[in-house]
Amino acid sequence: MARLPKISLAGEPPASGGSNNLHRRSVYIEELGEPDRIFPGNGPDSVEILAFRRDFSLIDPAGGGFVLLTNGMSDRRLAVPSNAGEDIKRRAELMWYVREPETNILSNLRWLAEYPFIDDTWLGFGHRIAMPWPPVSGSEFRTFLFLTPIIAPDKRIAEGLTIDNDDVAILCVHLISGMELDFIKTKGLDAFLDILDEHDYPHVFKPERKSCV
Repeated sequence: MARLPKISLAGEPPASGGSNNLHRRSVYIEELGEPDRIFPGNGPDSVEILAFRRDFSLIDPAGGGFVLLTNGMSDRRLAVPSNAGEDIKRRAELMWYVREPETNILSNLRWLAEYPFIDDTWLGFGHRIAMPWPPVSGSEFRTFLFLTPIIAPDKRIAEGLTIDNDDVAILCVHLISGMELDFIKTKGLDAFLDILDEHDYPHVFKPERKSCV
């Protein structure tokens, strides 16, 4: 696969008439290398998903996996309320650490990227989406939780990507249990993140994991 031209992580926008998709891909590739697989969108507003192979052995004993990144969600502004604060990012792309880019995971990631525009809402750090049934095969958990990246190259993407002069949030997808959701509601997100650290929470999605609370 031909390597796309590099674009500064300072957030330099595409040239007039240029493609935001190519711009985002170049920013991703700058940090993550060439994608191992590309899953094209299937409609005018459907995002493509890029799968970057990664060795997670330093933080996950199971080793290899993939970083999935949406490419296209940030073409549209989120419906961020005026009282949300000046530091809230008006655009977003989604990231998910997985063992394999399975069809069920890809379809959920595409749906999550479309969700804010269906409900005229927004997604940010700590937001949750509760589902009526478990959305991913092999897991009993029903609530998506969005956090920011903590791994260095992913943080650099999150800190550097802009579209049309808007900073773009990179939100990592997690799936949590009903008890974990109740803990967040009663004890707060910071306390829940401390619990995850204490329980060696797997950074790479593990459908069969047990609830931490």
